[in-house]
Amino acid sequence: MTTFSSLQEGLSRYLTPDQLEKLASVTVGIAGCGGLGSNCAFMLARSGVRNFVIVDYDVVDTSNLNRQFFFADQVGMTKVEVGRTNLLRIDSTLNITVHNCQITPTTAPQYFAGCDIIVEALDSIDGKKMMAALYLSDPRLFVSASGMAGWGEPYMQKRKIRDDAVLVGDFTTDIADHPPMAPKVLMAAAMQADVVLTHILGK
Repeated sequence: MTTFSSLQEGLSRYLTPDQLEKLASVTVGIAGCGGLGSNCAFMLARSGVRNFVIVDYDVVDTSNLNRQFFFADQVGMTKVEVGRTNLLRIDSTLNITVHNCQITPTTAPQYFAGCDIIVEALDSIDGKKMMAALYLSDPRLFVSASGMAGWGEPYMQKRKIRDDAVLVGDFTTDIADHPPMAPKVLMAAAMQADVVLTHILGK
């Protein structure tokens, strides 16, 4: 007899067994565990995705608490480790591999080799360019984000770069000029998660 977690039991009220199986069959790789990555991961976990590879080398800072999926008692701790802890509170049966390392053109292919979907969730322009160079021509789904600072206009959009590459964000704002605030950061993370779900489950 199959034992379901509380989350799976709840999801079974909304999703078919076939849909749940599709969600459980993929591994999502997330480059970065900050405002985009930590929030995208928790939304995907709540939606039925069960397998993750998350890579980041940073620690939780007080300046992260306004928009990232961390808590005050986790300040100073490694983001990927407490990120895994927080995700396992949603569903203790999730399969989460974390790497507390910096992502480089050499290490990224190693970390994400077994992933079916790659989510770019890095802070720096250079990091985003590096991931795009590595994965824009990759046949796997690649989801990136650009522009999510401040509040109000310009509003968030989704842009299809090719069949399996999607960019979300307002494509304009930069945290160098505008503060990173929860609403737009979480909107971008939610859009990334929704692109992933649509890829897995179909429209």
